[in-house]
Amino acid sequence: MTSSKVGIYLTSIKKSWGDVTQAYWRKNPSPFSKHIISEDVVYRGIVNGKLQTTRLLVKHQKIPRLLQQIIPKNYKFAYVKETSIVDPTTQECTITQENLNCQNVLHVVETIRMKPRGLLETVLERKTRFKGAVSKFTREWAMKKYEENIKNTDKAIMCVLGLIEGCSFDATLNKQLMIR
Repeated sequence: MTSSKVGIYLTSIKKSWGDVTQAYWRKNPSPFSKHIISEDVVYRGIVNGKLQTTRLLVKHQKIPRLLQQIIPKNYKFAYVKETSIVDPTTQECTITQENLNCQNVLHVVETIRMKPRGLLETVLERKTRFKGAVSKFTREWAMKKYEENIKNTDKAIMCVLGLIEGCSFDATLNKQLMIR
């Protein structure tokens, strides 16, 4: 039996929409995202004045003990499709991410909407759906793990923006890795 659960998460960052949107694309690698192995742009183009991008992310996947009986041990990586639409006119950025492997076990779809709130604040609204043939306990565990990952993603964005004192984000390394 397949069931689903939706979580809604809000983050407010005290920087302009333009700064936060750019920081989102520059957040990896960072001390908060060591599990990200690669990010590859599959498509990028301007459609009706909006920047549309599709990327493939590869992440190191540590399979929790709860799922080791139903997920093959050779699944060492998680593949994530990310599509984004940036509208500079309305200052809206919508990003959707979904896992490509193990969808029959747990399919996670995250939609992030970045919108300005005034000139120097940006709100990130995340709506995430967890759907799969797993127990309620496992789905709850996945949601908790996801919430931890949100905190790390937000820290990485704030690191890029210089909002975390002593953060060791290296923009040079980031550029070199993004160019490869």
